[in-house]
Amino acid sequence: MMEITIKLGGPLRKKVQGHERGEMTLSLPEGALISEALTRLELEPDEVRVVMKNGLAIHADEPLAPGDRLGLFPRELAYNTMTAISFFNPLARKKQTQD
Repeated sequence: MMEITIKLGGPLRKKVQGHERGEMTLSLPEGALISEALTRLELEPDEVRVVMKNGLAIHADEPLAPGDRLGLFPRELAYNTMTAISFFNPLARKKQTQD
């Protein structure tokens, strides 16, 4: 088993139990995918619009590693989240334009 940190944005905090101010630790099997974390949190894929893994927006179901940090944001916050990332985080902007 491995532990990852989950940070829930906005209305997702009302849907998920067991967090403290939107943050919680989740135990998953080694090599679990992001989709497995969503299932454990009882979130439907269409409820989560933006997924951040270790501070970077991701666009595919990826394997997780011990200590990873997942930020999960709903549709309502997707535009604001991505705009803030692009504007305020030059490292994220640089990473996204290199791909």
